[in-house]
Amino acid sequence: MRWYIIANPVAGRRRASEWATTLAGALRDRGDGVDLSYTKDASSAEKLALDAVGLGVDRVVACGGDGTIHQVINGLMSASDARTGVALGVLPAGRCNDLAIALGIPRNDGRSAVETILNSAPRAIDLGRIGNRYFSTVATLGFDSEVAAYVGEGKPPRLFKGNLAYVYAVLVKLVSYRDVTVSLRGDFGEYTGEVFLAATGNTPYYGGGMMIVPPAEPRDGALDLCLVRSAPRLDVVRMITKVFSGGHVKHPSVTIHSVRKLDMSSPQPLWLWADGERITQLPATVEVIPNCLSVLTPRQVEDTQAQ
Repeated sequence: MRWYIIANPVAGRRRASEWATTLAGALRDRGDGVDLSYTKDASSAEKLALDAVGLGVDRVVACGGDGTIHQVINGLMSASDARTGVALGVLPAGRCNDLAIALGIPRNDGRSAVETILNSAPRAIDLGRIGNRYFSTVATLGFDSEVAAYVGEGKPPRLFKGNLAYVYAVLVKLVSYRDVTVSLRGDFGEYTGEVFLAATGNTPYYGGGMMIVPPAEPRDGALDLCLVRSAPRLDVVRMITKVFSGGHVKHPSVTIHSVRKLDMSSPQPLWLWADGERITQLPATVEVIPNCLSVLTPRQVEDTQAQ
């Protein structure tokens, strides 16, 4: 077995380097071939992943946060043989690690995360796609894009990491945010009007465990849209306090829709973000690509699904 580890050396207060080195050593100890490379900037992980496929490796591990994973996935998917045996491993050492949460991969514990990869099994998952960019977790529009931009620009205080940074950003942006006008067309029908946010999930989580799209499942061949229409700000605050448990979906302004393809447009210059990364301005189309990427997942998850 030949592995290629791509690590973001500054992720997780530099713990990604430590975890990547530990994994590489464990793999070599059991006789596997290992290459370890470090990213140099925000986009180099994508090229490293593409190059890794060209080298004929069996496994590519992304060690960092969801941004690093996003880049690696897009590198794998841009390779002509990305769907013919190369599996992605996730070593979650970043700020939020929402894909890891959805896949049952341990966070905040390097030893457990390494052991999980060593004893994992490949399984195909769906991805979302916007134009030629793929995403694994949630595509955001409206308020949550404003929050993602605030966090992505590094504006929260440095001591706030993971979901604390997002909670801080929510409180800051809620003061000045104004609902946006959008037109949405998908499997569920059409909607035109003001919204607080529209989150399209391949997995339930963003922002370090906020369950914004509770029914989203990365193996069901569909995406799930959480549409939050305009509501009084006091109601919005109450919804936000319930988002970690998914309780916000009980509010009458919130609806959930299963979609395979979703067309979005707006008279305003709105941005779509996905996996915490800026993707494109509207108009845009979000669609699911079923079973397109093999990902290493904990064997106990595999066993549970098989029963």
